[in-house]
Amino acid sequence: MKYVYVILFVCIVMLNNASLRANTSDSLSEDQSEGDQSKTYIEHRKQLLENNEISKPKPYHLFVLGGFGPAFPYSGSSTLNGMTTDFAKNYSYVPAVEVGVLWYDPSRWKHLTFGIAFVGAFLGNQSLSYVQGLQKMDNNSAIGGFLGLSAIVGYVTGKFVPYIGMAGGGVVLSLESSNAYLGSVWGSWYSPVLGFNYLIDKHWFTGATLFWLFDQNLNGYHNSKAGINAFNLNQVYEPLLTANIGFMF
Repeated sequence: MKYVYVILFVCIVMLNNASLRANTSDSLSEDQSEGDQSKTYIEHRKQLLENNEISKPKPYHLFVLGGFGPAFPYSGSSTLNGMTTDFAKNYSYVPAVEVGVLWYDPSRWKHLTFGIAFVGAFLGNQSLSYVQGLQKMDNNSAIGGFLGLSAIVGYVTGKFVPYIGMAGGGVVLSLESSNAYLGSVWGSWYSPVLGFNYLIDKHWFTGATLFWLFDQNLNGYHNSKAGINAFNLNQVYEPLLTANIGFMF
């Protein structure tokens, strides 16, 4: 009877080992099968991308941006009827608009992003502006319009994108004193650009931009009735800081 129990015990142990080996083999087969399927999926997707059979993430985004902020324009040496004079202006609030394209392709450029945009801004001056030798100017007596292009290079770190760049274009500036309209003159402007964007979601973003505008060749203002033969602004400097909100399509 004792031998019967021993034989039964040995049989049970052998059956249990066989069952464990079978389960282990099935598990390894399932893991290998899942690994093969994952590898096959990756290779298949890569092939589809190469053959343009599925859409790649687009590397560019059209965008529109609106900004608003203070400017603090002031002048370099100017001349009034051939004599050196001072042309000073108080702060202004400047609305600005940008429309352009942003490029971001991490597979090619890692963290770098690039942008180019049309820039427009409007400067309406305050009442404390003056020209030495003329009467105190009235409200909005100096009005400027800026049009140009801006190009930037940014660095993407999560949702935060700092950037630097350059901008430039044409400017028209109209001047009027309390008793004399001096006319409108076209000139040129350029500016270094420094700022950042913060990505709210895949479409909306906010941020801030600092421009330091250099206006040049604003020469030829005159009013013969007021005795102003030639008023030349050789260069005007305008630090401008805007808070922005934008939308990417």
